[in-house]
Amino acid sequence: MKYTKCILKITGGIRYNGDNKEEAYLSLFTATSYEELREIAGDDKEALKIVDELERLGLDDKFGLAYDNEIMQKKMINTARNWGYDDGKADGLEEGAKAKEIEIAKNFLKDGIPIDIVSRNTGLSEEELEELNKEA
Repeated sequence: MKYTKCILKITGGIRYNGDNKEEAYLSLFTATSYEELREIAGDDKEALKIVDELERLGLDDKFGLAYDNEIMQKKMINTARNWGYDDGKADGLEEGAKAKEIEIAKNFLKDGIPIDIVSRNTGLSEEELEELNKEA
């Protein structure tokens, strides 16, 4: 079998170095540092925009808290399901997770974070957030 692209091994990931732009973009997911992301992006302007945005989000404490919160909620729900709590208890955890999302969203709105950004990071609809904003 003949391969038309070169695959270079980089610390922690694989870099696709060929004509397929999509594979190069996908290889960004294997990077373990911003330096490695920039190396994979090379001089591709679109890929460098992605790297810049990832780096910006990585420095944003509020985004980091929202992301960490979402990961923890998913882990709690999955743990409950793995332990056999699918008899309604997992639903209770989901309701609790939703309540926590609402609490976080209210705090974001109080801090002046735009509704579209809060929606994207909490999973709440813009309509739900507008209602929460009225309550605050």
